[in-house]
Amino acid sequence: MALVSYLTFFSLLAITIVSAWNDFTTLHPILAPSYDTAQLANIVPTTNVSLDYGLDSTVDSRTSVSIDLQADKPAVLLEAIGEILQVASTSDTVTVTFRTEAAYERSMLEWPRDGKFYLITKYIGSYATKPERGVYQVDSLSWDDESLTVTAQTKPETLASIAMTMSVSFSHAQQNNSGNITFDEPGINVASNFTLPPNMEVFSDPPYFTANANAGYLSDAAIIRGHFIYDVPNSQIQDLWFDIDAALFGNLAITFNLTAPVNNNNYAFSPGLFLPSVLSVPSAFSLQPALRWTIGADVGAIGAVHHSSNMTITIPDGHVHVDFLNSNRSFAVGWGPRLASSVSTGEAATGHASPFMDFSIELDLDILDGRYNVTGGVSARPQFVNELNVAQSQTRIRKADRMIWPRNVTCTNGFELRSAFDFNVTAFVADQWQKTLYSTEIPVADECFHF
Repeated sequence: MALVSYLTFFSLLAITIVSAWNDFTTLHPILAPSYDTAQLANIVPTTNVSLDYGLDSTVDSRTSVSIDLQADKPAVLLEAIGEILQVASTSDTVTVTFRTEAAYERSMLEWPRDGKFYLITKYIGSYATKPERGVYQVDSLSWDDESLTVTAQTKPETLASIAMTMSVSFSHAQQNNSGNITFDEPGINVASNFTLPPNMEVFSDPPYFTANANAGYLSDAAIIRGHFIYDVPNSQIQDLWFDIDAALFGNLAITFNLTAPVNNNNYAFSPGLFLPSVLSVPSAFSLQPALRWTIGADVGAIGAVHHSSNMTITIPDGHVHVDFLNSNRSFAVGWGPRLASSVSTGEAATGHASPFMDFSIELDLDILDGRYNVTGGVSARPQFVNELNVAQSQTRIRKADRMIWPRNVTCTNGFELRSAFDFNVTAFVADQWQKTLYSTEIPVADECFHF
């Protein structure tokens, strides 16, 4: 049988840099922009406290995590008071020294002498020891007028132990419905690249079937923003969603070699899983992003097949909103694929050889050290569907019904090759729901090749 090939479209996106974006281990306390440190009113204890965290020293709302905390008792955020000269803490005391008599006297007026409120420090230990906030319940207070110092007898607490309601925003998220995405903005940014070794066997079904990746390059990048509200006394999640802006590029050249009939089957191979560092605020939450690629194929034939497929897909600006609590509020925009493909068939039998790439962004969220845990995200799957039908055979064996088309009646002395791109974007929450947000099928070819 003569070699048959056709080229539908091909464009090459050159990506050579292998990199991973932000390392979130440097997340540290920063003052929320809602506070004016010149205001002595910040000395007054309040049950509503805003706690921000950033990846750098600047106050950039796009790079920070914001926690709006409703505490069970009034609290004072010491970093919001500009007239504080020094703060130090031990296992059972917090010492606050003021710059001015006005601030010192305001604390004497506003802070209950019998305690029953919290002091929140920017660091644990001395005022520059560990980039982690300390939370302390005040039991009693003593005053030194000469040094303008207040010493509180305290016991340590955690954000989890004092919280009534916790509202958390990642990158000060605001829902983006426009689909206009700029990947040079700061945020929770993740990326990964994978290159397959040449002529790598990706799956097989001995002794009659092997599939080799002649070439493969997979690249992805994502910006993640989100929000949740958690009711602590009732252990109830009240709001939880993520906006994910994604770009991906995949190129896969694969050869299928069937030497005998092979039953319909789905084969899969995972070239890699990228786990960025965990984004976390101790005792409050942790968020673990994961980027996962899977290469696979639907394969089956009633005889020998030697078929090669090359597929290239580019998604420059996909956006998805995943509402973890209500799938009906989830949506996707901007996922129209840019596609390229080529095939060659050296030996044909009625059947199919349909490779796919599956790219997933998974988000694992843990709230208050295990009180609530959930995993969800989005998966994008382009598949290059190729169906072969030899004229002498009237039997089709593809188990899916997406491409059960009428045979090309002009193909009486040869074989018919029908190809299409099938692309789906699916949002999911593990063990709860899965929903297709975008789906398209693009016909590529319907050709007859004579023996």
